[in-house]
Amino acid sequence: MITLADFDTYPDFPVPGVLFYDISPILASPVTFREACDALTPSADAGTQLVAGVDARGFIFAPIVAQSLGVGMTMVRKKGKMPGELLEADATIEYGASELVLSPNGIAGKHVLVIDDVLATGGTARAVAQMLVEAGAASVRFSFLMEITALPGREVLADYRVDAVVAV
Repeated sequence: MITLADFDTYPDFPVPGVLFYDISPILASPVTFREACDALTPSADAGTQLVAGVDARGFIFAPIVAQSLGVGMTMVRKKGKMPGELLEADATIEYGASELVLSPNGIAGKHVLVIDDVLATGGTARAVAQMLVEAGAASVRFSFLMEITALPGREVLADYRVDAVVAV
């Protein structure tokens, strides 16, 4: 069972006032990493047909979750990191902003599970949901390793199912 004790914390990183939760200890332990991947994976009857991993730490967990479910995976990347025709969205986060892209190929009509490490303000997740809906996803749901409950992420994603392994 993954708990808050499995994370290292760093105050004032990457900017003053932010408490950064580091997943490195989870990754360093094969047992804890497997527990994290299992906890992020919904039951097979949830109907997931595609997993979307969010750049960068969502990429660590998403392929394992996709393999566990027997489905494919797509990537949500930072702008400038993928070729081809892409959907784009701006994400405003707790300490900045970023531009995200997604290839719409293979998304139409699919029930998509989005995997990321932390739900904070919901800015990144909202941008991802916007692109998936634009690509024609039948449904979008989210699974996060951690949710910071003092921030509005869950409210921002009120139209979607949101699961988190650890809430702080």
